[in-house]
Amino acid sequence: MKKDVALLDVDGTILSKRSIDVLCERFGFTTEVKRIDLEFRNSPGYVVTQKIAALFSGKRRNDFEKIFDSIPLNEGLYPFVSFLKDRGFVIALATDGYKFLADRLKERLQLDLAYGNVLQFNGDSLTGNVLTMPGCLRIPHCKEYFICKLRLLKSLQGALGGMSVAIGDSDSDYCMFRGTDIAIAYRPKTERIRDQADIIIEEFKEAIVYLKSKM
Repeated sequence: MKKDVALLDVDGTILSKRSIDVLCERFGFTTEVKRIDLEFRNSPGYVVTQKIAALFSGKRRNDFEKIFDSIPLNEGLYPFVSFLKDRGFVIALATDGYKFLADRLKERLQLDLAYGNVLQFNGDSLTGNVLTMPGCLRIPHCKEYFICKLRLLKSLQGALGGMSVAIGDSDSDYCMFRGTDIAIAYRPKTERIRDQADIIIEEFKEAIVYLKSKM
């Protein structure tokens, strides 16, 4: 039996703020992150991810979890998730952030799957190393993040066989927008995300109305 799938970005889509920005602000790394973003702006995205992760060497898992859990969810998310569940969607999270945090959000929202960068721990402390291997499909204009959302989407499409919906707001979502049946841009941050979207929304209730018209 075919099942539909929804692949949701986390930072700026589900969460009202980028988790990496909040984490760096709390730990006092905002200046360093801005320097990394500027210095490596023409490098593959996975290089920036590794450089930022290195800043967190020695930080404790529990501190990360407390900070992450404090980030507010965007308004209207719960009714939207309920809508997808009621219609039998498999709901997956995909983030260029950290999997151990995405897993917490998956459990909080009672979703099906979560994908993100796997960090190395020494006991309860981060080592600063990213264990995820680059898996980018390298479509035109891709920024080559560790987490290739298009690869994830294709895998889910192949396994489930139904309609696919992708929801995101920034460049890391561009590739999955290229491969999905329906691309929903939630308060998009870049022009190419706006251009690739089937619909641009400011509130999740707009996504519900749109999807109802397509089902």
